Amino acid sequence: MQHFRVKTDIRYGFGALASLDELAGQRVLVVTDGFLANSPLMATIRQALGGATVEVYDRVTANPDTATVASGIVVFQRFKPHAVVAVGGGSPIDAAKAIVTLAEAEADGAPSFIVIPTTSGSGSEATSYAVISDPASQSKVPLTSESMLPDIAILDPECVRTAPPKLTADAGLDAVSHAVEAYVANDHSDFSDAFAEKALQLLCRWLPVAYKQPDDLAARERVHNAATMAGMAFNNAGLGIVHSLSHAIGGLFPVPHGRLNAMILPHVIAFNAGPLGWGPATLTPCALRYAHLGLMVDVKATTPRGRVLGLIEDCRKLAARLDMPTTMSGAGIAKAEFQRALPRLAEAALHDRCTAGNPVAVGVHDLEAILTKIA
Repeated sequence: MQHFRVKTDIRYGFGALASLDELAGQRVLVVTDGFLANSPLMATIRQALGGATVEVYDRVTANPDTATVASGIVVFQRFKPHAVVAVGGGSPIDAAKAIVTLAEAEADGAPSFIVIPTTSGSGSEATSYAVISDPASQSKVPLTSESMLPDIAILDPECVRTAPPKLTADAGLDAVSHAVEAYVANDHSDFSDAFAEKALQLLCRWLPVAYKQPDDLAARERVHNAATMAGMAFNNAGLGIVHSLSHAIGGLFPVPHGRLNAMILPHVIAFNAGPLGWGPATLTPCALRYAHLGLMVDVKATTPRGRVLGLIEDCRKLAARLDMPTTMSGAGIAKAEFQRALPRLAEAALHDRCTAGNPVAVGVHDLEAILTKIA
């Protein structure tokens, strides 16, 4: 028996922020970063929370670490919120998840947990996962717990209107990798497939528009919705070695997560697909799934083999349209420095939680070979 879990109440579209007025009379802890805490968006959120008593914890930085979570728990325990509202991209959301989950153990009752994403990519607003950095081991630690699933996610395109192009690209390509990996992950199902297919279709169509035309709110809305769909897909199906490798690299080198995923994804598709013969009977089941996904996004090929190759090429072209680098050196990391780290990175990726979801078994040498291709 399999499970497909959809706990989060998704509130989407223009004006969705107005639903925060339901928190009138409650103590509300807002978890965010220093920039957003002083932004016009926060002023809008405060206005929507006008009937609530609001405390803002704004010490979250990119790649939140254990110290950030610990200080947030102190604020939580002092304020005793009825509701926690996470505002931001993956970092504030992941920090809020960890804070809520760890602090709940000593709370009188579980607060409601609401997420307002300001980027379209992590899908964290609809997942039971969080990634917290551990400075001691210089690694990113994926956490998972059903209690991390938000009660409500508010997807208002106004919240991403001012996201700069680079952030739009990095976040959007993260969502692309979520959709592709979920589609072939070991625990995929008809239900997760549907979300992954639709998410990838929307992203291929609308992400370049949102990148080139930031004020196109119709494009913003589609990309925002797609990122959440991709999150729902991988939350149920799992991920694979794109994320294992990205987690390992991100713990050591300061390159955005989505940018890393975009570099790695074409090479992982090629590895997982295996030898591409000329007839369907010669393709692995994983390769045939990639071929079907290529068909879903209108790859112009008439054979399954051609559709796999077309999917790989389309992933590369999409990243190029968003001005993404294809190598670590292109992302500003010295090639020699990255190459010296290869054994350590491959070993870390092998033991990452996401590796178990990959449709093809891997060894440390396989992972090192993939890493070599992006040096």
